[in-house]
Amino acid sequence: MSESELSLKSVYEEFLKFEDEYSLFNAKIDRVFFWERVRFAVFRAITIKLAEGKIKRKKRIERKKEKKFVFYLRKIRNYLKVFFQFNLNPLLAKKKTILVLSSSRRKLKENGKWWDIYTDHIINKMIYSSISIEGDFEFNFRTPAETKNLRYFTYIDLMVDLKRYLKISKVNLTDGEIIYLRKISQAFNSKFNRSIDLVEIVHNNLVVRKRSLPYYRKILKKVQPQLVLIVCSYGKENFIEACKEKEIPVVEIQHGVVTRYHVGYSFEEYRTKKTFPDYIFAFGDYWKESITYPIEEDKIFSIGFPDLEISRKKYEEIEKKKQIVFISQPWVGIHLSKVAVELNEVENLAYKVIYKLHPNEVNTWKEEFPWLLKSGIEVVNHEGKGLYELFAESEIQVGVNSTALFEGLFFGVKTLLFDYFGIDYMEDLLKSKVAEKFSDVDDLVKKIEKIKVTEFDTDYFFRSNSLKNVATRLKKMIEDKD
Repeated sequence: MSESELSLKSVYEEFLKFEDEYSLFNAKIDRVFFWERVRFAVFRAITIKLAEGKIKRKKRIERKKEKKFVFYLRKIRNYLKVFFQFNLNPLLAKKKTILVLSSSRRKLKENGKWWDIYTDHIINKMIYSSISIEGDFEFNFRTPAETKNLRYFTYIDLMVDLKRYLKISKVNLTDGEIIYLRKISQAFNSKFNRSIDLVEIVHNNLVVRKRSLPYYRKILKKVQPQLVLIVCSYGKENFIEACKEKEIPVVEIQHGVVTRYHVGYSFEEYRTKKTFPDYIFAFGDYWKESITYPIEEDKIFSIGFPDLEISRKKYEEIEKKKQIVFISQPWVGIHLSKVAVELNEVENLAYKVIYKLHPNEVNTWKEEFPWLLKSGIEVVNHEGKGLYELFAESEIQVGVNSTALFEGLFFGVKTLLFDYFGIDYMEDLLKSKVAEKFSDVDDLVKKIEKIKVTEFDTDYFFRSNSLKNVATRLKKMIEDKD
């Protein structure tokens, strides 16, 4: 099958067959079930390379070479900052009822503070004591932060890097393990036409596990939380492992689109994950029913999305404009931005075109999408209008599979999807005709002229009274723990 014929669905189904063929979920390296820890990264490596154009990949390689010095400079700066500011060190934290692993991808709000939109509303209404810990965002601390009692994992990263430099806590793979991983890599590369070195990937993962686990155990010993809330569990397997050792319940707060094709959450048939959260706070019933999670159904609760619900009330008086907002994503931006420019050049277009950047594109879009600079299109980053205000005033949104597109539907925005790799995430919306897809600009113009508002069951996707729902569920969990 050629790359042009591949869809996310077909790649995913071949991926499952590969897992079956080599019994990857049953295999151990260094006495650890390794596949559940690297599965998301490996699948993402395939899909990202299929989604991105060759030009963009070349630019990224060049940019990495150019900015290697800046990378290390920022890293050292952050290490020095946390080393001398003890109030940022999670190892010096005090006892709290709830420990939150917040999201470093914060949003700048009107009060001049950077919010974690997934946890700050919950923390601000919480009756329990709490501490939040997160990583930096592209080697920056987004401050001032709204979050009370915020610490950073950067100190732990420093300790792990020092151990690497001093060659402490090494993991030595056996000859048999290396041969096995090479065999899997060769089979993988042959099947997916992608160069994946599982020896390196698995070894690095296990080394970081061995070097970081002692610090996570110390944090839990210091804080002694009754409950841990976490945003985005994949990539945080080591912390979850430490929590499970101490029998501390872990609750994941949904942060994005969850579909059958998201291997961070979708575990069909026999597949499982020992380092998965104990509970999930989902946006709504749709997300509970859309995939097979590796936990029991009665441990998944429809809670809602507080920031989305609060924002809709805030902007409900805004009137709709003849405006189309494009929702960018890093792996599709190079293509979607060209569609936006072509649309903006259509004669007698009755709509203003706005291009909303993804947070990861803010610092690179002028280099990667130079055609936007002189296009006359309003390009919005985190310093411009907020996403929800744009939704409130726009009639139409255009994208591929961003979580933001579901949020736009919550604001009554008509939705058109670019038929590009990854659109499979949105197959339920397409089947129910809540959204329509287009292939090129000519097709897009036709769809714009005909598109109508389709009924969208907001409560099914985003349950109402979210803050009350969270408070009720947290109270029950804490009381049950007592």
